[in-house]
Amino acid sequence: MRFSIEDVFHLQIAGIWPNDLSQPVVNAPAAPTVVMIEGHMLKTRMKRVADRGDHAVRRLAEIEASIADLSNEDLLDLADIFKAEPRSPIGDMAFLEMARRNISF
Repeated sequence: MRFSIEDVFHLQIAGIWPNDLSQPVVNAPAAPTVVMIEGHMLKTRMKRVADRGDHAVRRLAEIEASIADLSNEDLLDLADIFKAEPRSPIGDMAFLEMARRNISF
């Protein structure tokens, strides 16, 4: 199995792969199959982290769309709930939508 530079870097950080390939790693895995499993687990974890980020971006877009879909009265109620300073991200979104609609308290 071939490792990419990124795989080797992550394995070095985890202490599985030596920084200098001429020196053995302390507590190194007994067999190369362990390294392959670890490499696969790193790829799986990296994919999971990327998927989690993609999901967060989609959810944020859904929240922004939900705020934009509110009626004026509901938007004013939301802004009133989140008007405390420092303003929260939801408060910022509500006030930006109010400004876009040119409405105020």
